[in-house]
Amino acid sequence: MKPLRLATRPRLGHLTLALCALILLLFAGGNQAAAQDAERALWTEGRGARGMDTSPFVELVEEVGPAVVSVMVSYAPGTGPSHLRDLSSGPALAQGSGFVIHEEGYVLTNFHVIDNASSVDVRFSDRREMPARVVGVDQPTDLALLKLDVDQGPLPVAPLGDSDALQVGEYVLAIGNPLGLNHSVSAGIVSALGRRNLPVEGREQQGDFIQTDAPINPGNSGGPLVSMNGEVIGINTAINRQGQGISFAIPINMVKTLLPQLQDRGFVERSWLGVRVQDLEPMLATSFRLESAAGALITEVVDMSPAAQAALQEGDVITHFGGRTILTSDDLPWYVSTTPAGSTVEVEIMRAGESQRVEVRMQAIPDQERPSLPVASASLPADPTSPTRFGVEVAPMTARLARQVRAPDERGVLVTGMSDDSPARQGGLRNRDVIVEVGTTPIDSQESFEQAVADLSAGDVVRLKIIRRGRSVYLAFER
Repeated sequence: MKPLRLATRPRLGHLTLALCALILLLFAGGNQAAAQDAERALWTEGRGARGMDTSPFVELVEEVGPAVVSVMVSYAPGTGPSHLRDLSSGPALAQGSGFVIHEEGYVLTNFHVIDNASSVDVRFSDRREMPARVVGVDQPTDLALLKLDVDQGPLPVAPLGDSDALQVGEYVLAIGNPLGLNHSVSAGIVSALGRRNLPVEGREQQGDFIQTDAPINPGNSGGPLVSMNGEVIGINTAINRQGQGISFAIPINMVKTLLPQLQDRGFVERSWLGVRVQDLEPMLATSFRLESAAGALITEVVDMSPAAQAALQEGDVITHFGGRTILTSDDLPWYVSTTPAGSTVEVEIMRAGESQRVEVRMQAIPDQERPSLPVASASLPADPTSPTRFGVEVAPMTARLARQVRAPDERGVLVTGMSDDSPARQGGLRNRDVIVEVGTTPIDSQESFEQAVADLSAGDVVRLKIIRRGRSVYLAFER
């Protein structure tokens, strides 16, 4: 049997050599791993452009952006916008937007941006600042024209386009200074055209508006809305604070019609026609023997006005003014007000179912207009008549009632009540309306009203002329 051999330690020299070899091997492996980590990044590097064209938005901003300015406004204490007023502090400051339209230094912005300003300065994207003076303003359209004193070469200019050629769905850019952030750009589409009767800074504005979903915030006011052609097609002016993605711009073609007067006069001299008008609806159009409900129905003609001198009458329907089609009553005021005073305009009307043309010599709006009086609450008479066959109670007019309901005289009968199922109520008649005509029959007493109503048959279209809050209005409904 072989004796057991016990394991013994290796000799020290051999062990030392083995350890050194192991250390060298580990060190070499560590250096190799470090080298590999150094070559490996924590991200993937892009390869650069792949031959695709630059975004058209980038090109538009490069073309138009330099002409967009920040409009910086100072107010004397207590004279600026209500949220800036502080009588205990120094001048208040505000900021809006604008853009250069002529190399000599003409700048467009909104009237409400510079209203009551004690000083106005503009700042370009390259940080240049220049003082500006207000050349002209037009509050009804919320426009202001500024002039810079240019002493160092021509300025960058934003070209003006054709807003009449816009279509719903087109891409647009809004450039401005929202919330004080200089030269911001947002994109969207044209959501709608021809929006009207929009309040800006608490005042209803004249003309049409472009609706867009391009994000616009306070400070964008006065900045350009730009088409994909690189042309300004609107001036950003209003936002809907209750709805996201709803903002409005003044069409640039509307601005073009006013610019010469803003430059030459400093204001816009408006003309007047001297009529009150309302929209037509199908039944009312039928009662006037019209084939369609297009046009503006004249409800009142002011004495000695251009309309009166041209023999326009209540009940006429204006279908064209100066060659431009009138589809609704909202179309007429803008065309009338921007027609030069002293010019003669051809007006096409429908009268008694027949087309006629009359010539109207336009006049400037008189310097002073009759102020609108507050509406007094009329006290209803205690003894109205019994309801008529179409469910209307009336009372005779008196001088006192005429003053209370703002009627011009004591003609007609006062509506004091209606049954719930009254066709007149459904046709739009209200308590405190004054009925002055039934069809073509003048109403000057309760008796004449009752007789006119008695002559009606079931199924007849009833047309009423009424006075409501001092204005003449036509209504139509089926008996």
